[in-house]
Parts: sequence; C-alpha cells; structure tokens
Amino acid sequence: MRRDGVVFQEEGGEGWQMELFDEDADEDREMAGCGKGHRPSMSVATSEGGVICLACLSALLSDPRALTHHVSYALSQLSTAIRCPDFVRRLAGRQPHLIVSPLVRALASFDDEPLARQLIDLVSDLSECGLPRSVFGDFVSRVSDFISSGGLAWSRRQFFMLHCLGVLLNSRQDCNPAAHIRDKAALFSILVTGLQLPSEEIRGEILFVLYKMFLQQVMPWTDESNSEHDYSLKEESLLKLALETLLKAQKDDVRTNCIALLLVLAQRGVFENLFGNSRLLSLNSERVKPMKEDGLLLSSSLVDMFADAIKGPLLSSDIQLQTNTLDLIFHTVSSGFSSVKQIQALIEKDIADYVFEVLRLSGNQDSVIISCLHILDILATADEAFVHRLAVGFNILLPVLRYVIEIPLHPAQNHALKLVWTCITHCPGIMSISQVEELAGILAQLFKRKATVELPIVSEAFTLACLTFVELLKSPSSCNINQLAPLIQEASRNAIISSISSQEDSVIFLYSLYLVKELYSSIVEECSITCAKQELEKQITETCEKYLLPWLARVIDEMQDEEIVLGILETFHLILLKGSEIVARCFAEFLVSSSWFSLAFGCLGFFPTAKMKTRIYMMLSSVIDLLLGPDLGEPIRDCYLNLPCDPLELIYLLGQSNLQDSFLASCQSAVLMLLYVSSLYDDRLTDGSQLLASLEQYILVNYNNLSSGATHPMIGSQLVHLYALVRSDTLNYKIPYSAEVEKSIFNLIAQMNWDLLSIDLHPRALKWLFQQEEISTPLSFLILNVCRSYSTNKDQICLRANSIKLLDIQMIAELIVSGDNFVIQLMLSLLVEGLEEDRKNDIVHLITAMTDILNIFPRASNEFILHGIAETLRKVFYSVYFNQIETCSLLIFNVLYLADHAALCQDEDWRGIILKLLEHLKAKLTSSTFGQEEILIIAIFSLILHYSTRQILVEASKAILLDKSLALALERIVHTSCGKGPTLVSCDEDTPAGETLIFVLLLYFFTLRSSHIIFSGAMNWQEFFQSSDEVHGSSVFCIKCHDICRLLHFGPTVVKLVSSHCLMELLTRISDQRGKSNNNLKLSMKYLESIMTVTEGLLFYEDFSTATACRVCLSRLLGWEKLGVLEKKVIRNSRWFRIIMEELAMALAAPSLASRSFINQHKPAAHVAIILLQLNESPPWLNSVFSSSCISGILGNLSACNLTPDMVKLFKELTIRKYMNKEQVDTIHHLFQVCRKQVYTDSFGEQTPKEDLPKAIKNHDDMGDICNVLIQLMLSSNKYCNESKPEHEKLLEEIDMFFQISTTVME
Repeated sequence: MRRDGVVFQEEGGEGWQMELFDEDADEDREMAGCGKGHRPSMSVATSEGGVICLACLSALLSDPRALTHHVSYALSQLSTAIRCPDFVRRLAGRQPHLIVSPLVRALASFDDEPLARQLIDLVSDLSECGLPRSVFGDFVSRVSDFISSGGLAWSRRQFFMLHCLGVLLNSRQDCNPAAHIRDKAALFSILVTGLQLPSEEIRGEILFVLYKMFLQQVMPWTDESNSEHDYSLKEESLLKLALETLLKAQKDDVRTNCIALLLVLAQRGVFENLFGNSRLLSLNSERVKPMKEDGLLLSSSLVDMFADAIKGPLLSSDIQLQTNTLDLIFHTVSSGFSSVKQIQALIEKDIADYVFEVLRLSGNQDSVIISCLHILDILATADEAFVHRLAVGFNILLPVLRYVIEIPLHPAQNHALKLVWTCITHCPGIMSISQVEELAGILAQLFKRKATVELPIVSEAFTLACLTFVELLKSPSSCNINQLAPLIQEASRNAIISSISSQEDSVIFLYSLYLVKELYSSIVEECSITCAKQELEKQITETCEKYLLPWLARVIDEMQDEEIVLGILETFHLILLKGSEIVARCFAEFLVSSSWFSLAFGCLGFFPTAKMKTRIYMMLSSVIDLLLGPDLGEPIRDCYLNLPCDPLELIYLLGQSNLQDSFLASCQSAVLMLLYVSSLYDDRLTDGSQLLASLEQYILVNYNNLSSGATHPMIGSQLVHLYALVRSDTLNYKIPYSAEVEKSIFNLIAQMNWDLLSIDLHPRALKWLFQQEEISTPLSFLILNVCRSYSTNKDQICLRANSIKLLDIQMIAELIVSGDNFVIQLMLSLLVEGLEEDRKNDIVHLITAMTDILNIFPRASNEFILHGIAETLRKVFYSVYFNQIETCSLLIFNVLYLADHAALCQDEDWRGIILKLLEHLKAKLTSSTFGQEEILIIAIFSLILHYSTRQILVEASKAILLDKSLALALERIVHTSCGKGPTLVSCDEDTPAGETLIFVLLLYFFTLRSSHIIFSGAMNWQEFFQSSDEVHGSSVFCIKCHDICRLLHFGPTVVKLVSSHCLMELLTRISDQRGKSNNNLKLSMKYLESIMTVTEGLLFYEDFSTATACRVCLSRLLGWEKLGVLEKKVIRNSRWFRIIMEELAMALAAPSLASRSFINQHKPAAHVAIILLQLNESPPWLNSVFSSSCISGILGNLSACNLTPDMVKLFKELTIRKYMNKEQVDTIHHLFQVCRKQVYTDSFGEQTPKEDLPKAIKNHDDMGDICNVLIQLMLSSNKYCNESKPEHEKLLEEIDMFFQISTTVME
C-alpha cells in the first residue's frame, strides 16, 4: 500500500513498519501503466528509458509454464537496472516486496542450473543493492521456509535453495541474517537429515548453512520456547554427523565447510561438553541412522572419530583448510580434552605424526608453524605417549626452531624451544654430532640477538634456551666436539650481557647464571682436557671478570633481589672450587685486585642473612686458599658462623684478651687472616686509624701469648705485616700511634724467629720495616736468607697482582730503587761481616744477588755507587780470605756500565780495585788468547777508560794506561794476529783468538781516547806511524798505524769495525796535533799511500759504520793537503779516488737505482766527493766525472722521497764549483721545495722515539753481549755514526744553505 510517498511494508510477518523514501512526484504523475493495464505505481522506470512492471514480472516468475529464456531475459533486465542507484531508489518507493515471493518460488520451480544461478545472483544483488532491510529479511525467511517445509525433498531445486540461503547468510552481516529464520527447529531438523544423504555437494551446502547459523548464534536450543526437544542429543547428533561427513569428504570445499562448522562448535564449547565426560556416542537408530562405508560400522568413539576425520584435511594442499584444521585441533585439545588419556588417544591415532608432517611441509608458513607448535605443545602434556613421537619428529623441529629464532619475538619461540628441550631431556642420545652443532649454533644466535639488539626479552624463551643448552651439553654426542667451544663461549657471554641489560627480570638473570654454572661444570668435570676446553674455561672466567663483577659492584647499592647476588657469588665460588689451578688462582687474584673484600662485606651488609653470610665467608676462605696456599683459609671455615657481618665488629674482636679463651683466639686468627689478605691488596675494610687502634690493643692485651711463643708463627708474621702496613700509612696521614706498642713490636721481631719469607708482603709494609734502624739485625738476617735462597733457586721470582709476592730478590731490588731505606747499607755491611767472619759462601750469595738486582733494575747501580759499593768491593778484593775475583768482576762491569757518569766518584777506591785486577791479570798475560775472566777484566778497563774522557776515574785510568806489562802483552797479541795475513779473516768473534783480538782492539780504542784527555799535549801521536821495529818513548799501549791497516784489510767484520774506528781516532789525534804545530809527517809517500788505499777500498763496505769510519779517515788524510807537499802529491796521484767517484756518479745516475737505501749505502763515497770538491786544488778529472749529462741523470733519479742531507750538500758543492748550469739549479730548486713541504708534513705530529735503557749483563759467559756494550760505547763516541740531530732537521738545514749559496753563485 502506498500513500503520498509513504510505503507500508510487512517485515517478517511480525507487524507493519514505516520507511520513508524520496520520490519524484512529477515523474510518478506522468508515468503510464503497462500494457496489461496494471496501475502506474507498479511500474519502475530504468535509467535507459524503459519501464519494469513489478506485477508483470511477478506473474512471469510465478508461471511454471513460462519459457526459461523469457524468465532469464527478465532477470537480466532487472539485474542491469538495479545497478543504477536511481532505479533502486524508485524501486524502494514502490512495493519491492512484490518480487520477493516470485523470485523464491521461481528458484523452487526451475531445475535449470544456469537459471537457478541467475536467480541466486539476483537475490544476492537485491539484498545488497540498498533496498530496505525488510526486503533482505523477507528473502531469508521465505528461502528458509521453503527448505524447512521439506516440500522440495532433496531434489536439485533443494540444493539451489540451500545455496541461496548460504549466500544470504554470508551477506549483510550488519542485519544478523539468521535472525530472520522463522522455524529454526524445523530447518535444523531438515538440515541434520540432509547430512545423511550421500550427495557431497548437498552436505557441503548444509554444512555451510549450519556454520553460518552457529556463527550467528541462531540454533534451535537457543530458543526457550523449544525446550521440550532433546538438544543435548541434537549436539551429539550434529557433531557425529559432521565428523562422519568430514571423514567421508573428498572435496576440499566440503572439508572447509565442515571444518568451519566444527571450529565454531569447538569455540561454542560443544566439544567441551561432549568430550569432557569421555562419552561414547551411541545414537538412537530411530533418530539417526548410522552411516556405513564398505560395510564397516564407523567407530562410535568421538575421540577416535575426530582423529580419523581430521587426517585428510591435515594433508590437504589447501593452506587455508590446513590452517583451519590445525585451529580446530588446537581448540579441541585445549578445551574439550580435559584428561591426559584423551590426549593420549589422539597421539595413539597418529595425530602428532600428522602434525609433524604438516610442519615439515609448511614451507615456513607462519600461520601453519604457529598452529602446529601450539598443538604439539598441548600434546606434550601426555609425557610418555608423546615423547616417542617427538623423538621421531625431532629432525623436523630443528629447522623450524631456526626459523622462529631468526624472527625477533616470534609467538611460537617458546613452544619450539620447549619441544626441543623436552625431546633432548627425555631422549639425550637422539642427537647426532651435526645436530648438536646445529642446535648449539641456533641457541647461540638467540643469545647473541638478545645481547646485541635492543628488543624486550621474553623470560620464558630465555629460560627454555638456557635449559636446552644445558641439556645439549649433557648429550653423549656433544663429547669432544671442538667446534662447540666458540659457541659455548659466545652463548655464556651473551647470556650474561642479556641478563645485565634486563636486570629487572630476576628469572632471566638467575637462568643466565645457571647456564654459566652448568657450562663451566661440564667443562671442568670432563676427564679429557683439551686446549680448546682450557681456552673455553678461561673465556668463561673472563666473562665473569669483564661483565658480572663490574656490574655487581656498580649496582649493589640498589640491588633488591638477594637471589641474584647469591647466584653471582655461587658462580664465582664454582670457578674458585672447580676451576683448574691456574684459572682459579688468576680469578682469585682478579677478585682481590678488584676490592673484593669490600664488595663482599657490602653484600653482607645489604643482605645480612644466614645464607649470604655462609656464602661470603666460604668464598673468602677459598680465595685465601688459592692465594696463600691450601688450608690457610681453614680458620675462617672453622668459625665463620660466629663471625659478625660488620667489619667494625670484626676488628672489635681483636681488642679482647684470648688468654683463657681458645675459641676467641681462633676467631681472632680468622679476623687477622681476613685483614692481612685484604691489606695485601689495599682493600681496607675499616679506617686506618681504627685498624691501628685495634692492632695496638691486640698487641697490648695479648703480648704475653705473643712473646711466649704460644701464638702460631704465621699469626705473628701476619700481625707484623699488618702493623707495618698501617704504620706506613701513618707517615702520609699523620695518624697518631703508640710508641709503647711500636717498641713491643720491635722486641717481638728481635726475640721471635718469625719467618717473613713464608708470607706474602706488601711493598709499603716491607719498606717501613727496612726504614726502622732499631731492627737492623733481624732485617740483615732476613736479607741474607733471601740472598741464600735466591742463589740456590734463581727461578723463584713470581709476581702476583699489584706486585704482591713472597719476599725475594725482586722486592729487594724494588726497595733499593725506591730509596729512603737501609737495604743497600745492610747488604754492604753483610759483605764486610762475611769478610770478617770468613763466610765465603755468604759473600758469593750477596754478590750474586747484587748482580741480579742490576738485571732487574739497572738504575740501582747509582744507588750502589752512592752508598759506597766501590769501597766495599775494594775491601773484598784486598781480603786475605777472598780470592774469587771472577765473582765480583761481572758486578763491577754492570755497576760501571749502568751508572750515570755523574754518580761515579771514589776514584781512590776504584783505583785500588783496578790495581788488584791488574795484579790478577798479569799472571795470565803470557797466553795469546784470553779466557772469559780475562776478557771481562779487559772490558772493565775499557769502561774505566771510557769514563776518563769526562774527567772521571782519572787515577784509575792512569793505572791502566801506564801499566807497561799490560801494554806489552796486548801489543804482542796484536802483532801475532797481524802476522796471520789473509787467514785472519777466519778469526771472528766465535773463535778464542778472534774474541781476544776484538776486546784488545776495543781497549786500544778507549786507550787512544783516554790518552788524549789525560795526557793531553804530552802525547806525540806521530810515534804511532813508526815501524814495529822502532822503539817508542811512551809506555802507553800502542798499535802502529800499519798494523791497524793490516787488521782493517784482512780482519773479519767486527775486527774491521773496531780497527776502522781505532784508525779514525788515531788520524784525528794526529790531525789535531798537526793543526796546532804545523809539523810535517815523518813517513814515506808509500806509507801514506798504503793507508789511503786501505781506507779507499772500504768506502763501499757492507757494514755502514765501518765504511763511515773509513770515510772519516780519508777526510782526515785529504785535510792534510793544506799542510805539506807530500800530501798534495799523494792525493794528486791517487787513482782510486777517480774510480770511486766514477762508481758513485754511475750508481746515482743509473735509472731506477737511486732509492733511499741505495743512496745511504753510497753516503761515505758522497762525503769523499764533497771533500774533494772542497780542496784548494781539486782534481781536474772531477769535471769530467760530474759532467752536465751525469748531473742531469742524477737529478732525473732523485725525488722528494729519496733525498738525503748528504746529497743536498753534494749539490751545494757542485754549484759552488759551477759544475751545474742554471736549468739544473732551477730543477733542483723545485725538487728541494717539494721535499721541504713533504718533510714538514711527515714530521708533523711525529713522536720522538723512546730511548732504550741499558740492560745488565746476566752471566759471565755472555761475552757477545759485553762486546756489544763496548761497541755501542765506541760508536756513540763517533759523531759521524751517532747523529745528534734528526735527519729531517739536517735535511732542512742543508736545503736552506743550498738556497742561500746557489742564489749568490748564480748571480
């Protein structure tokens, strides 16, 4: 009925509802009726200009005799028309309900499938095109009524009607489609009946409709008016039929609908109601006939039926179906299966195996993996039944675990880890070696990600990972796998780092500590210890040192969780107790070096519980055992229960008298042990003044026990050490002390035989003791014992943390270097006492100790000299009881070599020593070769002469220089060596003759230098040019110049080196003397030519120092050109000079040869070229050697990288002599500018190299080291071999001078 644009429509048969629609009144008035004479209001205009008459359309659809193509055409026109919003608006303004019933009847009337599909599509379009909701509800009601009536039986039209209902229920969810079904009970009954039909298509449609009805919560048992029905039976019936349908279904779409229905049922609690009581379904055969397949009755057990039904969908290729099936299983087993027996029934039906297979084929599909792991996690509650299936599927779990671990915060991480942990816990032998390595790598990756990526840590996943790693190491397959070591190391470190970063979660921290403890235990408890395991043990300990200990020290003031602190302490204690000896000891030293005592008592202060107290004191006792020796921590273990938690209360115990109380004495012993060890490492538990007061009180009240010997010597030694250390601090902080107690301590030290050699000592405490003159006697005895012990066992030095160690020669050396004590005085006095009492062994022990003190600290030599070691050694030498000069010789050599020249004094004492050495040496001068003792004495003479060049030890040097017998013996040795001729080359430093000759030549070199200083103008240096047969007037050791030349020419490398420097020194002295007196040389031309020939031949020698010395010799000889005609003639006639210059020019001009090292090799020859250019009358052939083409070739080879100061100087002289043209000067100007810029760049920020400190000679047989010492002293005195300025500074100076001179010359 329509009235003024208002349409009144019936909705669901439940009354009348008014809905308003806009309407075009003009169009309505102008519209004419159809050809059948129906009213115009029944016609609706289309957007194409046509008209659809609703009455005619209804009549056509209601006529069962209508031709299908007519009906199809009409339907298509209506379908096209409703796509236009204007048409839908007009249709809504007419009476759209008129077409609902005809369309539904048409669907029930035609068997034609295409037409039925067209009708269903049109109904769906009309429901969603915007017509009033009542139209949609009318469609749902009429379609459901047709199905409920059963009039269509189970024909093809019934199938279409079911499909249409499914389409309607799947649309317009905002309207709750299922609510429009009028007879729900009848519809449910017909649908349940239809499920028993053999048609799979019909069952699929029924299942979809039921799924939608359940989803929209519209079922017959939800209506209270239908309470008389047995709805419980209906649930059972529906569930069984659905399972039977799923079991028989072959098509995935049917399975999908069935799974969807079952999933909704499970979510609604149907499974829980039915499976919860383990009821076996036995349906009334009159209500529902059981289905048969191949004549076999299906199982009546719902559990078995459910298991059989879901196997097919699980293996489907449809991922969505597979996922839905897994969801169904999860909901079922998580809600319906309330007992382990029911889960076991599923496992026995191979559901776990099917799930593992789905997991294997998942292809890393997240939804499938998550569902499978959830299900397996629930199935795991049936332990025994599931473990065997889990073992079979373990190979599948590992790749899945890797996948979920690689994704941060993956929801299935916990389940995967739990399954793997369960498997290897119950079946430890299931893993192969490769699987152990793979799983360890996966877990290590998890810990690494937790430690390096800033993501929240899931405590359950972390816990399971820790448990899994521990079980992994217990697996038989993990034994002796070296590849596991780096993974274990990485896992333990990253687990600790992760726990520190998430310290608010105590579970994570405790399990990380559990992991570290178990890993460490598994390593140290294995019988076979490999290098990899030793390294792993060390690395785990370093993790505790680097991360755990600093973190604990940092947060202990804010820590609230005692369990975490106890866990850390337990981990540390495990390393101390079970670690290897070296690792445990190093860890204990690291702890005490990190203020462990203060930290331990800090923990005890924050958590003063019995458990914490036990752990702290037990751990401290273990630390003491490792540091001091086994069982030394026993006093703490014996009475820790009675020790207080507060350090102030600890030292209070010391103030009590223990005369009649042995228990108090044991507690005081434990307290002294704690204070002693903590003080060793500067870890004070209390203030110094408080501790000193307690110690003084202890000494006063217990003095009788201490002095009577009733106290254990170890306690007395610790008490002395503690008192000395505290008193050493009073010097800095002005803490008052008791003089009475100090006197008592000194009396105890003097009276009792307390052995300080048996305990570790702090350097400050030891120094304080050696500053007390009152106890010099016991301290002297202590030093003597140290020297005796050291002499018999030189390997005793063993440093510990913070230089804490047993009293040994190392600590004695440190005391000597530190100064401000009586150690040296005591040692020297012991030497004198040994002489007086004829204790030769003690003297040897003391001298040996002094020698090795210089090995440890070379600068101790100054201290020995300042405290009068020369006087003491002179007394030793002149003692009638002591004749072992060799024992003292090495000490004398080291003292002289290592001392600063400013510290050397006591010339008379040294002269006395030298005279005794000369007397000792004279008896052995008859041989042509010397032994080690004689060579060492010769080396001492060389050092004395070396110092005399600085006006030090002059009298001792005169004693050496004026000893005629020594000079004759040494000259004889040299003369014998010169007579060997070419065979002299075989007399190198490895032969006795060669070694003797080298030291004699070194002594001669220092003799020349010393004679020049001491005798000054008294030396006639031309006497050294006399022949060997001529007698010279001086008694000084003299080797003739021609003999030096023979040694220089025929000798081996070291002999050439020393001989060249002797010749250089001799020619330098003659040049200086001639420069002052202008005397002519008294020698022949051939003599001078022979000297020049020898030195010229060594200008290109491989040893640079030898070549440099020969260059200096030639420079001196060429410098004589200005002094006499003979020299000019010799220089002018020398052919070797031209050959040398041509060789130099050719080498520098040859392409690609002028590298920096190559130029340095030709440096001596370049210097000779410079000298020849500087002569008043330079050789005329120089112009042809350094021709313009040659200079251009040299310039072409030079670059800023290989330029040296000597080359710059050479070019400067060539420029002065005008050997270079303007173009060449301009070229070299540019090169020098580039070089100067590069030097400035390279030298910017350049660090000055550290000067190497001299080292003492360790043994008497180290003749090679002694020789090197003297050679270095020889070279250091040669300014040409020992440049005072850095090379880059000299280069810049020479470049600046070149620019100045070249500018003047070219002008």
